[in-house]
Amino acid sequence: MDDKCIFSETYKVRSTQMNLNNQLGLYGILGILQDIAAEHAAILGFGYKQLVEKGFFWALIQQKLKMDYWPEWNERIRVSTWSLPPQGVYAFREFEIYSDDRKIGECASTWITLDIASRRPIDLTAEQAMFHPRTEGGLSFKTERIALPEDMHLVNTFPVKVSDLDVNSHVNNVKYTQWALDMMTERNHREFVVNEYDINFLSETFLGDEMEGFKSKGRYLNAEKTLVETYLYAQKIGGAKPAFIAKWIAERL
Repeated sequence: MDDKCIFSETYKVRSTQMNLNNQLGLYGILGILQDIAAEHAAILGFGYKQLVEKGFFWALIQQKLKMDYWPEWNERIRVSTWSLPPQGVYAFREFEIYSDDRKIGECASTWITLDIASRRPIDLTAEQAMFHPRTEGGLSFKTERIALPEDMHLVNTFPVKVSDLDVNSHVNNVKYTQWALDMMTERNHREFVVNEYDINFLSETFLGDEMEGFKSKGRYLNAEKTLVETYLYAQKIGGAKPAFIAKWIAERL
């Protein structure tokens, strides 16, 4: 296997990444995955700075995370990541998360490269070698398109703030997840832990946009009522489509 194919880093869970249950939170782990993805891409020559020089930038469009265990404050985790062969305008990156030698989580993600000026995607077919892709092994699942149920209801309205923006001057993908977290009640966060999280990124949002957040009623997935599935999305007021759609399956603590 290409020695550049798989990249690993060790992270210490910091106090700023904790949630109400004294565990690494969803927002925290997605930030870690974003960090290692950016670092590996830069090593391979297609990181943020390298792409900007060419007039492009990366955009995450779908992500699927599965977690079996959420580490606590000061625990150390090891994250490994790799790319898969691109297909047309789509690039794929996968992650594995370990505590000691035990795998505690996996994540699949789908990306596109956009032209900064036109916001149009770039075909990556001719760029296979650049990715040093993993061609064997990998995860057993892919990202998915989320279909919303009909019972969505408005739960909050909020503006896009300066602190929501990233280096591309639009809302960072991890911030979309923070918006989703804010649509849930404190009781939801204290009584349930996320087992599986899917998110689709559908449109950009910018400073000053006024947003509406929507949530479905939780649907129990088992007779014991210990597993619940919830859908969420946010959309710019007057916008043509949502900024994101998310779905999570959570287990009662």
